Amino acid sequence: MSKYDPLQQALLHRDGSNWRVHFDQIEKILGMPLPASARKYPAWWSNDQTSHSHTRAWLRAGWKTAQVDIPGEAVTFRKVTRANTAAMPADKGTGPRHGGKPATQSQGSLHLTGIPQSVMTVLKRRAAAKGTNLESVAKALLERAVEQSDRKAQAASIRAMTPKGQRIDLAALIRSEREKR
Repeated sequence: MSKYDPLQQALLHRDGSNWRVHFDQIEKILGMPLPASARKYPAWWSNDQTSHSHTRAWLRAGWKTAQVDIPGEAVTFRKVTRANTAAMPADKGTGPRHGGKPATQSQGSLHLTGIPQSVMTVLKRRAAAKGTNLESVAKALLERAVEQSDRKAQAASIRAMTPKGQRIDLAALIRSEREKR
């Protein structure tokens, strides 16, 4: 049993798709104080379960941290849905490249409507090249867009907590965070 299990349970029973919560509220849920690094470093709130055991609590509950506000001592959790998770082709190990049945668009729940024909052509080419369906390609592109948005929010958070006049290398910090994932 992890000391972060109460947070996991709270998230499992949470309605809605976003939850902005203050650090002191999390401490009440946990029944203990957060480590000092949680109040000091946005990286403590990363979604990297390989190097952060506390991260597993929210990931196992089906949530990710989306925005960290160190000065405001708050974090926003986002419920993980099919459209914002890392897209794995639904037909992994099948399809034209693998000698199995080709995947169909009926797998999953993402409906591709209202997309310009030029974009659909690109999606179809990517799907054919990967031996998967349009839905999987669209999900992967959406996930990439969400990750880019998360990185921009993280950069803004780092800028907000950096003392005036101090220079920081945002590109190096973002590369470092990517390597941790």
